[in-house]
Amino acid sequence: MTTALYTVFHLNLAFSSIEEHQHSEVIQKCYWPLLQIAQDIPIGIEMTAYTLEGIHAVAPEWVTEFKALLALGKCELIASGDSQIIGPLIPAEVNRANLILGQDYYQKMLGIKPAIAYINEQAVSAGLLDIYLDAGFEAVVVEWDNPFSHNPDWQPEFLERPQSLISASGRSIKVIWNHAIAFQKFQRYVHGELTEEDYLQYLLKVLKQGTMAFPVYGSDAEIFDFRPGRYQTEASQISGEWQRIKQLFNSIKKIPEYRWEYPSKLLSLWQPSAPLRLTNAQHPVSVKKQAKYNICRWGLSGRNDLLLNTQCFQRLAKLKSVSSNKEWRDLCRLWASDLRTHLTQNRYDALKLRCVASQRPHFTPWQPAKDILIRYDEARRRLHIQTPKIHLSLNGNRGLAIDSLAFASQAFESVIGTLSHGHFDHISYGADFYTNHLLLERFRDRDRVTDLNRVEYQLSEQDGCLVIYCHQSLKIGGITKWFKLDGEKLHTGIYFESCQRPEASVRLGFMTLLDCEQRAWYQTRLGGDQDEFFQITEDMDQGEAVSSIVSSASALGATNGAISLGSQSSGITISWNPEDCAALPMISSKKINNQYLNRLWFSLAEADETLKSGGHLLNFALCITPTMRPCHV
Repeated sequence: MTTALYTVFHLNLAFSSIEEHQHSEVIQKCYWPLLQIAQDIPIGIEMTAYTLEGIHAVAPEWVTEFKALLALGKCELIASGDSQIIGPLIPAEVNRANLILGQDYYQKMLGIKPAIAYINEQAVSAGLLDIYLDAGFEAVVVEWDNPFSHNPDWQPEFLERPQSLISASGRSIKVIWNHAIAFQKFQRYVHGELTEEDYLQYLLKVLKQGTMAFPVYGSDAEIFDFRPGRYQTEASQISGEWQRIKQLFNSIKKIPEYRWEYPSKLLSLWQPSAPLRLTNAQHPVSVKKQAKYNICRWGLSGRNDLLLNTQCFQRLAKLKSVSSNKEWRDLCRLWASDLRTHLTQNRYDALKLRCVASQRPHFTPWQPAKDILIRYDEARRRLHIQTPKIHLSLNGNRGLAIDSLAFASQAFESVIGTLSHGHFDHISYGADFYTNHLLLERFRDRDRVTDLNRVEYQLSEQDGCLVIYCHQSLKIGGITKWFKLDGEKLHTGIYFESCQRPEASVRLGFMTLLDCEQRAWYQTRLGGDQDEFFQITEDMDQGEAVSSIVSSASALGATNGAISLGSQSSGITISWNPEDCAALPMISSKKINNQYLNRLWFSLAEADETLKSGGHLLNFALCITPTMRPCHV
């Protein structure tokens, strides 16, 4: 039995570091040689409608040739969508529109609608799989390496043929595997770091006897005989790389143990079996390659990701079901991933992003109410508020951090608050774990800035509700922190006097669960139509630095602006408006002796190699309400 080898070349004219005037050069150096290889070797080619449109604008003859090769069965189109967007960070209706627009354009230009889709940047959640199913796709291309490493029950043999993945709704979709190590190995060969003999030895090593299929390549086409200019380590003078690819492919073609196949042909190897669960609580979103490539790079870094994502949510709110395809297409293209990474200055300037300065919160004088009890403990500098629905204690020594918060519907059992120094009998956790504070870790200054300082509180009201607030002057400028009590809703937020994004990780709205007897659970939406529930089973920390230049490991898309967190039966729901600030929540859970430290917080900025100076810092407000663990899980 021979092993089926296959490729999916990813074509992307939206590449962040490629200027529009370079499109013709990319087509000439990268896309034409690919079609020449397709004359003799079956290959998969994936591109967005944006890229197909861009090719047609510069080299319509390429599109004509590609269409002819498709008709002859010489190559195969793999779908992407109208634009390369990061599904787990984007609401379901946009993900759905992106796929529909892409399929329509493929039909218009090439006369086909592919049945297989390559998930953008290989960033996938269970909820996102439902969107692909609803769009009519039979199979998706997903990276193998990360979900395999995160799911100890997966067997290595699953890589050898297409499998099924289970979606958030419980349906299944076929998966054709991509392989990060394999495509990185291929890139090293093409770039001259490995000889052909070295590469063939690699294949011999990884392809065990009986292997039915293996992905040789599933990544960028623009990095061969061309360099996009992302890194200083990129070679300046390169040529002959497509010739090396052609030579390798022809050499493999002569080896009797291997055969080249189109990705779609692999589906004949699929067999009915229990669908695999792609994600889990510790890894709710799977992304390609090594840990530094996590979803924070499209949500919280870049030139101005936070503002750009916020304005995308604002534009989405203005769209209605009767909006034109052009409006949806414009939104998809504004949400394109490449606007958020190594974007050139020219392309960034063309976005013309404008941040309207927000007004300082306005409150009116407080008029005492009979059903609200306010008591201040002078010795401990604690402010205690009791209403018929909420009991709240705030720490005046620590920037009005929440000592405890309890709701009437939960019998006034405190759910979140502060775990004081000494709570955990472990020197590594000999600290206070506060709730609802601000923490910046500044990269250039090598320091921490917090609002955990001694403050004087003020009482006021807004819309007939009690408001407590305080002002502070920090190294990044003045801030106002406020709380508003409205029935069983506790609204809170921070106003920044300076809208300049500091070169720092900016985290705020920390929530610390007071129940330390159990691991936490959480529920949120990750690009699909329904919430996804996760019970944490192992230590995790999405805010843990990956390296000295990558400040976080992951985050949660929370694409409907809400997330629930709790332990055992009780918890809280935190909601916010992404149209005001598209912050991303992060979660950690640590076992400490026989107890657990469970926390959630929000990030407005993180560092990685795409972070540029400048950018905007937006005010952030959230609402905390009581909730219960969903009864169906």
